[in-house]
Amino acid sequence: MGDVSTGSEGAAARTIGRIETEVAMLMRLADRNRRTGDLLEHALERSAYLLLRRLTEGGPANVNALAAQLRLDPSTVTRQVLAMESSGLVVRERDPEDGRGTLVAATARGGEALAHTRTARAEVYAGVLAAWSETDRVSLADLLARLNADLDARSRR
Repeated sequence: MGDVSTGSEGAAARTIGRIETEVAMLMRLADRNRRTGDLLEHALERSAYLLLRRLTEGGPANVNALAAQLRLDPSTVTRQVLAMESSGLVVRERDPEDGRGTLVAATARGGEALAHTRTARAEVYAGVLAAWSETDRVSLADLLARLNADLDARSRR
C-alpha cells in the first residue's frame, strides 16, 4: 500500500507543502521585482539594504555586532562593508571606546540610497496590497514577522 498519509496528517503535510512552495515563490518573485522597474535604478542589493537599515536605526557598529544581528559570518559582513565603503555608502571609523576597534557607519549617501530603496519597495507592496483590507495587511505583517522569528530561532539551535 505504501506510506500514504490520510486524515489530519495528510492535510497537515499538504499545508506544509503549500507553505514551502509559496515561500519559495515569494522569494523568487520578490527577487524578480527587485531587479525590475523603479527598484532596479539605484536600488540597493539585499545585503547592503539590511546593513544600512541596521546602521541607520542602531547607529555605528563593529563588524562582529553586525554579523551577529544579521546572522552572518563576520568575514561575509567584512566583504560587504568593503564593497559598500568603495561605493560611498558606509565609512569605517575608530571606535572611541576601543581605539583598536573599528566601527562602521552609514554615510549621507548610504542613507539616501536606503531611503530611495525603502520608498520604491513600499510603493511596490502598497500597489500589490491595495485591494487587501487593513486587517489582512496587519495579519500578513504579523505572520511574516512570526515566520522570520521562528526561522531565526531554528537556525540558532
